[in-house]
Amino acid sequence: MKKKLITAVLAVTMAVGMLTGCGSGTGTGKREASGEKLVIWTNMNVEVDTIQKYADEWGEKNGRKVEVIHQSPSVQQFAQAVKSASGPDAVVGIPNDQLADYVNADLTAEVPQDLYADQDFSDAAIQACYVDGKRYAAPLSVETTALFYNTDLVSEVPKTWEELVDQAATDGGVQFDATSIYYDLGFVRACGGYIFKYQDGAYDTADIGLDNEGSVEAYAFINDLCNKYKLITADVTADIARSNFQNGKCAYYIGGPWDIDGFTSAGTKFAVAKMPTFHGQPFVTPVGTQVSFVSNSSKNQDAAWDFISYLMENGALGMYEAGDRIPAKLADQKLDEIQSNAYTQAFVEQINDGEPMPTVSEMGQLWSIHTNNIRSMWSGEQTPEEAAKNMVTQLKEAIELMNSGK
Repeated sequence: MKKKLITAVLAVTMAVGMLTGCGSGTGTGKREASGEKLVIWTNMNVEVDTIQKYADEWGEKNGRKVEVIHQSPSVQQFAQAVKSASGPDAVVGIPNDQLADYVNADLTAEVPQDLYADQDFSDAAIQACYVDGKRYAAPLSVETTALFYNTDLVSEVPKTWEELVDQAATDGGVQFDATSIYYDLGFVRACGGYIFKYQDGAYDTADIGLDNEGSVEAYAFINDLCNKYKLITADVTADIARSNFQNGKCAYYIGGPWDIDGFTSAGTKFAVAKMPTFHGQPFVTPVGTQVSFVSNSSKNQDAAWDFISYLMENGALGMYEAGDRIPAKLADQKLDEIQSNAYTQAFVEQINDGEPMPTVSEMGQLWSIHTNNIRSMWSGEQTPEEAAKNMVTQLKEAIELMNSGK
């Protein structure tokens, strides 16, 4: 399955390359005034000053001023802003699951053919930059989840979920938000389920695999975590799980790089490991990719892409030091400062088994539907099979309603 996905992405890359043809780096065909100020929006917070530093370096070399502004806009706000003369030329560091909304609103320019080579990045990072078979963004950093464990309570890290369940029963339990598809994806994928079918570089949102035989099996196990093994309580949330692990109330916790600083500051004794396998299969975790794109309304597209390229080539270590951002570029993941960090290395290893959440607007309809049906299953209101069937029915209805206004 994964080999087919990789082949599909590479095939799309070659096709996009042939279609974009030759010419300048961006292929925008637009003449740009030298020295015109570049406006960059970023969704990142603690990294703003770091991005500005690289922007100043690039600007000095290219005779331009660059202003980096922290913004977390809606698509509507962005669409309005780009109409202004002082609007953003590009967005740096936005979660890839938001990319499709900007693409569908016709706000993004396609990535120049020669801006970067897909093979320099993980499959998940590259797949995150494509929408409907076309490349609209550049990968900047990646993140995923892995298994945190309390080193005072755990002497041997489990290699399988079966081992984890056995150990957690005596070592203090495992905590994570098991109502969320973000954390449950690995169970679903290991059993042969999927969210939307991915083929030939695009997602088929009419083909939903959350109610097939494999997905039902996965949801049965998730039900057992709560009702049979008593390892998870029905009221669990990500915040509750994080707090319990931080305070030593459970042995295992599933979380991301964003949790490390909090646990370290609290004095929690912990380590991080790759996720255990499930049913003999690697546990697929969602890989979030912070991506950058250029507004198709910008008169500075060539310059904007050139700055993004500069940041990709030079900013890896600075971004990592500022906000623990794992570089998307494979070569940068081998930097000494990154390889020497045991926490980071666990996430880098897990990313190899990960995949992005579908880069389609329809994905936004699933989150609450999934959570509500898992809670209903845990309460005994429906079986795992009924939860899966209802989930898909409700998702199809929500997508139909969403698309009816287009």
